[in-house]
Amino acid sequence: ELMLSNAYYTAPYCAAYNPAATAKAEELGCTLEILDGAGNQQTQLEHANLAIAEKYDGFLYFPADVDGALPVIEALNAGEIAWVGVNAYTGDAIDEVGMKYYVGPDAASHGTTQGKTLVEMFPDGCNYVTIAGTAGHMQTIEMDKAFAKEVDPAKYISLDYQNADFNAEVSMAKMADMITAYGLACDGGQIDVIIIQDGGMTTGVKSALEAAGYKAGDVPLIAMGSNQVLYDSMKEGWLSASSTQDPSAEGALAVEVLYGVLEGTAEPGWTKLPTPVAYPDTADNFAWF
Repeated sequence: ELMLSNAYYTAPYCAAYNPAATAKAEELGCTLEILDGAGNQQTQLEHANLAIAEKYDGFLYFPADVDGALPVIEALNAGEIAWVGVNAYTGDAIDEVGMKYYVGPDAASHGTTQGKTLVEMFPDGCNYVTIAGTAGHMQTIEMDKAFAKEVDPAKYISLDYQNADFNAEVSMAKMADMITAYGLACDGGQIDVIIIQDGGMTTGVKSALEAAGYKAGDVPLIAMGSNQVLYDSMKEGWLSASSTQDPSAEGALAVEVLYGVLEGTAEPGWTKLPTPVAYPDTADNFAWF
């Protein structure tokens, strides 16, 4: 019997994550109990202690807050229960906190995917602007570093970079300012393509473009994520590509790794979730939430 303590039980991402984890557990001949961590580390610590006391075979820990996760990790390690951390850590942090097995997305790989996609779309170079996440946020930092490794700054000119805090309204305002400052290439301006680090912020960018009188297809957008809004944007012709992150694949993979820990076949360390690029003509091959 397995337990998953999911801090974001009610989030759209986990509406796909949870049933995929349950289905994989059933496929492997296990039962999976999923408890709502309610975004609270104390609640998740109670879940960990319950799993240990009730002698569950394994535990999946989807933390509410990486910075506050240590008491839960210490309890799990002291309880000698097989367990796997999921979703929120960066790979270089798992050893520091005593997490032997970890399954999750690689924020850096999204930056890599976006950078490679930009080069593929504009092999001769271009001018681009970036609507980024929150300054100092792990995901933003890792994506920026990985993206920079893929693009030659002599060919790919960054006209502007603005943090929009993963917020649609902020991204709309930032994009409106960029349109005013640089203009779009389709109108004789400078912006050839827009890089966006989140699905919600893509909505803000679209709103700014529409408000300025532009329509779908006037400027390519390269986003990140597998939100339904991104799928819809592709089908509407606004979005050219997205670096995807499949919650169903992640939920199933987490259970597979935990099962491997129990069977003695799992490799310690970080099992990364792939982040392949989706295009409008391949969008139906991907899972969206």
